[in-house]
Amino acid sequence: MQTIKLVLKALTRDERNALTIAFLAFFVALAAFAFVTVEGKSAYVPIAGGSYAEGVIGQPIMVNPVLSENQADKDVSALIYSPLFSLLDDWKVSDDGREYTVKLKEGLVWDDAKPLTSDDILFTVQTIQDPDARSPLAKDWQGITVERLSQLQVKFTLPTPYVFFTENLKRVKIIPKHIFGAIPIENVHLSEYNLEPVGNGPYKFEQYAKRKDGFITEYRLSVNEHYAGTRPYIDNFSFKFYATQDDLIKDFRLRRVNGFGSTLPLGSDIQELPRVTMEAVPMPRYYAIFMNAVNNPALKDANLRYALNAAINKEKIVAETFKGRGGVIESPVFKGLIKFEPQDALGTTTVPQWLGSATSSPAYDPVGAARTIAGLKTKDIKLTLVVPHMSFLEKAAELIKEDWIAAGISDVSIVTEEPNTIANDYVKPRNYELLLFGNIYENPADLFPFWHSSQRFYPGLNLSLYQNNEADRLMELIRQKNDAGIQEQSLMRLETVIQNDTPSVFLFTLPYFYAHTSQLAGFAPGKITAPEDRFKNVEQWSVAVVRVLK
Repeated sequence: MQTIKLVLKALTRDERNALTIAFLAFFVALAAFAFVTVEGKSAYVPIAGGSYAEGVIGQPIMVNPVLSENQADKDVSALIYSPLFSLLDDWKVSDDGREYTVKLKEGLVWDDAKPLTSDDILFTVQTIQDPDARSPLAKDWQGITVERLSQLQVKFTLPTPYVFFTENLKRVKIIPKHIFGAIPIENVHLSEYNLEPVGNGPYKFEQYAKRKDGFITEYRLSVNEHYAGTRPYIDNFSFKFYATQDDLIKDFRLRRVNGFGSTLPLGSDIQELPRVTMEAVPMPRYYAIFMNAVNNPALKDANLRYALNAAINKEKIVAETFKGRGGVIESPVFKGLIKFEPQDALGTTTVPQWLGSATSSPAYDPVGAARTIAGLKTKDIKLTLVVPHMSFLEKAAELIKEDWIAAGISDVSIVTEEPNTIANDYVKPRNYELLLFGNIYENPADLFPFWHSSQRFYPGLNLSLYQNNEADRLMELIRQKNDAGIQEQSLMRLETVIQNDTPSVFLFTLPYFYAHTSQLAGFAPGKITAPEDRFKNVEQWSVAVVRVLK
C-alpha cells in the first residue's frame, strides 16, 4: 500500500487523472462483461403469483355457458368452465360419420370436489336441447341424441354426417348436474348458481361486487386446485366491468385494469401508451355489403352488382379506416387460413386449421365500373345502404358512397342505426336494400350458416338471400365428407360459384385487438373464433418472473 502511495505521489496531476479514467473504464468493462455473461447463461421464467385485472364492457347476468348470451358472461365462463374436448381421454368416429364416442379422463372433479361424470355430459346436452331452457346453443345440437355408455363414456348420434361436430365438442362447456339437476327447467334462469357458479376450469368463483343500483362492478376468481389441466401461473384473476369503453380505457390508463380486448379497432392513443402492448389476434371474420334484390329490383342485374364491387377502393378503406390493420377480401373464403385434415385421433387438429392471413385478388376497376353503369338500361339507380352506428363502419360507408357516386350512381343514401336496432328492425325481417355488416366463422371452411339457401330467413344468416343449387350442394358436401381432397376441391369450386354470382360486395377482414400492460407474458391464444377464446391459453399467462441459469 505504501508503494502505491509513493507511485501515485510521483505522478503528475494529468497522469493521475488518466490512471483514474483507466481504472474506471476497466471496472465498467468488467461489469459489462459480467452482465453479458449472466444474460447469456440465464433467462427469465414465469413463476406462480400475482394478480391480473381484465376490463370488460357490460356486466355478467348469467355465468352459465349453456344459457349465457352476453359477452361479459361468456368471458367469465371461459375461465370457470372447461370445454368438453379438453376433458376427454379418447374419442372416435364411426365409419359413416354419424356416431361420436367419447371417454372422459379418470378422476375429474368439480371445484367443489364432487365427481364429474358422463351424467354431467348428458345433463348439459339435454338442458341445451330443452326448449324451456332457451339456450342460445340449441341450434348446434338439434337432432343429436346422446347416450350414456358408462360412468366415463358417452355416444353422440347425429342425424346426418357432420365433419365439424368436433368443433361443437371443443366449444360446449359442461355444467354440473348435482347443482342444476334438482332445479325445475323453468326456474334454471333464476338460480343463484348462475352468478355464483361451480365449475371445472382453471379458476373458481370467489366473490363479486355490485353497486346499490345492481350493476356488478367486479368478479374475483382464484386458482381452481381441482383443475384437470396445468395450474395457471396467475394466482388471482379478476374482471372489472364498465358501462362504456371510455370508462374502461380511462381505468386502463390509470392501471386499474391490466388488459382488455375489442372487436373494434383501437386508436393509436392506446398503442402509444408507455409499457403497453397491442396484440392483433387472427380471427376469421369479414365485413361485406349484403345485397337484397327483393327490396331493390335493380340489384337483380348482375352487371350492376359487378360494377358496385369494382368501383370500391378497398385498399383505401383499410389504409384510412384501420391504418392498415386489416386485409382486403374478394370472397367469403379465407384463402391461406384453411387446412383440411382427417379426424383420426384425440388431439389431432381437425378441420379447419388457421395458417395465416387472408389473401385477396384485387378487383378495383373504377373505369370499368363507370363504363358498366353508364351502359345500364336503368339510368336513375337509387341505393340505400344501412350501416351500424360504429365509427369505423360509418367512415367505410362514406368512402364507399364516394366511390359509387364517382362511378355514376348519383343517388346513394346512408342510413345509420344502433347495432341492436339493426339486428331487430333490419336483419331479422331482412328490411334493407344494402347492408354493411360483419360475419364471424366458427369454422372458416363451413359457409353453410351464411350462404346456404335454407338460411335465407331468420334465424339463418344468409343476409343476401342467396340461392344457387350448385352452391348448396357443395356446402352440404363439405359438411358431410371427411375427405381432405374432396373438401378442398369443393371449397375452391364454391368460392368460384359465389364470386361469379356476386351476391355481396366483400370488403375487408379484421383481427381481434387486445391491449395489455407489458408486465403480462404468455399471451398467445392463436386463432380465435369468438372474443372469449382469447383465454384459451390463460394457464400460460404470467405477471411474475424470476431469472434462472440455463
